[in-house]
Amino acid sequence: MQANKFIFLLAGCCFLLFISMTNGRSSHSNKGQAMPIDTEQNRFTKTVLSEKLDEPLQMIVFKDNKVLFIERKGNVKLYDPVKKATSIIATIPVSTKYKNKQGKISEAEDGLLGVTLDPDFENNHWLYLYYSAAGEEARNILVRYEFVNDELVLPSRKIVLEVPTQREQCCHTGGKMAWDNEKNMYLTTGDNSSSKATAYSPSDEREGRSAWDAQGTSANTNDLRGKILRIHPETDGTYTVPEGNLFPKGTQKTRPEIYIMGIRNPYSIHYDKSSKILYWGEVGPDAGRDSLGRGPRSYDEWNRATKPGFYGWPYFVADNKAYNKYNFATGESGSLYDPEKPVNTSPNNTGLTNLPPTNKAMIWYSYDASKEFPELGTGGRSAMIGPIYHAENYPSAKRFPDYYNGKLFIFEWLRDWIITVSLDNEGNYKSMERFVPGMRFSHPMDDRL
Repeated sequence: MQANKFIFLLAGCCFLLFISMTNGRSSHSNKGQAMPIDTEQNRFTKTVLSEKLDEPLQMIVFKDNKVLFIERKGNVKLYDPVKKATSIIATIPVSTKYKNKQGKISEAEDGLLGVTLDPDFENNHWLYLYYSAAGEEARNILVRYEFVNDELVLPSRKIVLEVPTQREQCCHTGGKMAWDNEKNMYLTTGDNSSSKATAYSPSDEREGRSAWDAQGTSANTNDLRGKILRIHPETDGTYTVPEGNLFPKGTQKTRPEIYIMGIRNPYSIHYDKSSKILYWGEVGPDAGRDSLGRGPRSYDEWNRATKPGFYGWPYFVADNKAYNKYNFATGESGSLYDPEKPVNTSPNNTGLTNLPPTNKAMIWYSYDASKEFPELGTGGRSAMIGPIYHAENYPSAKRFPDYYNGKLFIFEWLRDWIITVSLDNEGNYKSMERFVPGMRFSHPMDDRL
């Protein structure tokens, strides 16, 4: 990787590649001018680093430009830019299968889900993995390892946090991590509920149907699933809970680790240390149309948070579009849920009944064209989020044009595009535009600037 190129690293469905831009002084600022395609965007090129990957999910780029990335079935791989070769440096024993009550086994979303470096990695060499632990006990675990001389030191393994799950029905795992300025970790967890329950709100309260009821996970103040957790990893491999989460320590029927609740499948996350704002992409349900008596069609979301809160699932979606209360036993529809006073009366709820008011999504979209955000196009949906680009964080030879300074990168796994979002001074949405619209991407999964 030459120093006279701008580098954008991307992991796709079966490729690891970087997007580079030939060096040159850019006359464009971030004051709102359009970026001429013929003078700037055509200077971006795409180079494949590694291919024939097996479900790559997340990556780390080291200072020497080596790239560590994980694959869902357990492989930890390292790309060496000098050798131009990729090798397996470890294989983590993970669970990737579900077994229903009838004994049918299926392959789904569990596995090796997330990876991040400790903020003090240069000194302590700690690396964190989040994965579905192999064995009979259904649990996802956050584990710390040492990473030394390009090797994952397996005997150094320390389990930091456990999230009890169910492995009867797929899906929704989360598993991505970010760090704030105080070295607190944010960890996403999915609702661990069946997407086959319904295309609308999965709130099946019938006996034996807890795996189809996200009220027992996402909307449960006493459960770690369907959340963004905020913890402070300690040097001994344990963690403490910092002040400022959603529920004060000691609050009955709550977990103090919860920072954000009411989310479905938060598959990507970014904490912007400059603005101190948390952003995440959230994959939504499957309904293709609005339903009288059931509620809105499905939406994916990009969200932002400056403080802890409840983000609605499974009662609300998008900009607080409400679902109907629905009796799965009788097929009768009730009233719409109230975003100001959401109530969880499910028998699968072990937490509080009265929940906090619901926050709206920053950006939302369904299968069809969006009136609010037409640039998103149409088609399948899988919302992913990247970083906000801050030029001052990069050597001048590796910077993008000034035009991109302060823009949030978002991308779509199914629609195969990358978009840059302009934000106001409070980190709210202003506008968006396609990044290198003439370049084709193959199911972008993770990116690094």
